[in-house]
Order: sequence, then structure tokens, then C-alpha cells
Amino acid sequence: MNKNLLEFLACPECGSEDLALLPEGALACLSCAAHYPVKNGIPQMLPAHLSATLPQKGAYLKRLEASMLQKKDSVAPVDPETDRFMWEHQLYNCAKRVMYQDIRAAQIFESYAEKGARDLCQFIEQRAGRVEGKSLLYVGSGNDRLVSLPLEVEGAFIVNLDVASGPLEDLAEAGARNCVCGDARRLPFRAEAFDVVFSKGSVHHSHPIDEPLLAMARVVKLGGHIIIAEPNKHAIFQLRLPGFLLPSGLACPSPYENAISARQVMSILARDGISQFQVTALTHAPAGTPSSIARFWERLGRTMPWLFDRFAFEFILHGQKI
Repeated sequence: MNKNLLEFLACPECGSEDLALLPEGALACLSCAAHYPVKNGIPQMLPAHLSATLPQKGAYLKRLEASMLQKKDSVAPVDPETDRFMWEHQLYNCAKRVMYQDIRAAQIFESYAEKGARDLCQFIEQRAGRVEGKSLLYVGSGNDRLVSLPLEVEGAFIVNLDVASGPLEDLAEAGARNCVCGDARRLPFRAEAFDVVFSKGSVHHSHPIDEPLLAMARVVKLGGHIIIAEPNKHAIFQLRLPGFLLPSGLACPSPYENAISARQVMSILARDGISQFQVTALTHAPAGTPSSIARFWERLGRTMPWLFDRFAFEFILHGQKI
């Protein structure tokens, strides 16, 4: 674990910044006595109610896998919190398996991910300025090396956060220096710790979305920037519709996903001092759209954003904490 992370971390249970790195490789909160293991260099800063469910993860994921194969909803969970948490692990496992087994799926994902990553990095630098020497938090990073590593190369101190440790281990193996396993709704970071806080396609996994958005607003500095990229609730193609264009298994949303609108995000962030909002399109065409149509669609979007941005597949929003 990079010891510089201690300057940013806080206990997700009590919010204390008084954390100590123990000789055996764990973090201890000196205020509430909570302990957080460090595995493969990644602090496991999950709230206690989620970390307590990890011993049952194997059996739980088998049940979710069976329900996906049978194409039916799983039995109503006794604890929706545990179910939501386990679905995040299942989505990662499913996507990784599909990427390895289906060349077309891998090609579609790679093309879509590369464009989105390039546009997101450009957007961050356009709105927040050069990232060199700045602290950035990527909420819901997964194993997104296409965003994290280029920003790190540019000189940013970037912290990658995800609720599942598996994708973070992949990201760390690819070269990312700072990864933290934690819940977006109870971010394990100090107030006003980061110059830029951003996410891409993760907020709509965490309904009610007030919790992750207000947590992000809490940890960004005064004068700092928040950037949110999400599937668009008002898109012509809704979040679940492009599945018929994709290889089987590539579009597998969990029962907890629901597309959101830029207006919803702005109204929530405004409650915690975020203002000066700007909204534009990140991608106009959904993944899986035939390339000739996608290129034409994107060209129209760039030429006439006033007409096409409203119905773009993904919006991207910028706000500043004043």
C-alpha cells in the first residue's frame, strides 16, 4: 500500500481521519477500533455490514449465475444490501468471462471503452485544467486502465475506488498505484480531500443516487471539480435496449441498475454546494451500433449538439464546489 494514501483515507464507519497502518498490514481506526485489511496492496475499506458478507460470496454468486443462465430474476433477497453488493461482483465476473470467450464482444467493448476513455480524459483536462500535481478520485473505477493510467502518466495522484476488489487487483496489476476497495455511498475518504472527483457509468448502480453523489460532493475540495458520466435516461435507446445488438452476455444489467438524467444529478449536487454546471454528450451512439451508423450519429452530435445531446446515449456533467 502506498503510505501517501493515509493522507486521504477516513474510516467509513465513524468518519475519523485517525487511522494507523499496523505492522501486520492492516489499517486501524483509533477512534472506533475498526480494522481494515490490506490485501495485495489494496486497503479493504468496506463498511462492516458489507465486509461481513464476503465469506458467503462464493455460494451467493453461484445462485446469481444460475438465475442469469435461466434468464429469470433471482429469488427476492432477504437483504437487498447484500444482494446489490454481490451483484457488483457477479457483473465483473460475467463481463470478464464474456471478454475471454467472445472475440466480437471483446472488440465491441474495446472500441467503445477506448473512445469513452479518451473523451473522458479530455473532458477532465478541459474543465479542471492540467492534472499534474492534482489529486483525483475515480469512483467506480473497476479495472478501467484506459482512464486511470493515462491520468497517472500525466502526473495526477489518482485514487481508484470500487466496491469489488477483483477489478481493482486487475487494475493494480496493470500499473495503477493507488486502489481502495470501498462503497461509493460511504466513501472512505476525508472531507475536501480531492481536487477532482469523477465517475463513469457507476452512479446508476447505487440507487438512491443521492447517497453516492452527496458522498462525492463531501470529498471534493472547495473550488474543486465533480464530473459525472452516465447512461442517459432520456436517450432514444434506453439502458437495456441495445442488448439485441450485442453478443450474449455483454449487456447484463443487474436488477439494481436504472438510467438517470443530468437534471437529477444536478438537483442533488446543488444541495451540497456544487454549481456552475455544464452538460454535454459523452457518446451519442450505444455500444453495438453498427460502425457506419455510429460514426454518422457521432458526427451529427458534434455538428448539432443542441439537437442531439438531449438524446445521446451517455451524458457527461461538470460542476464545481463553490
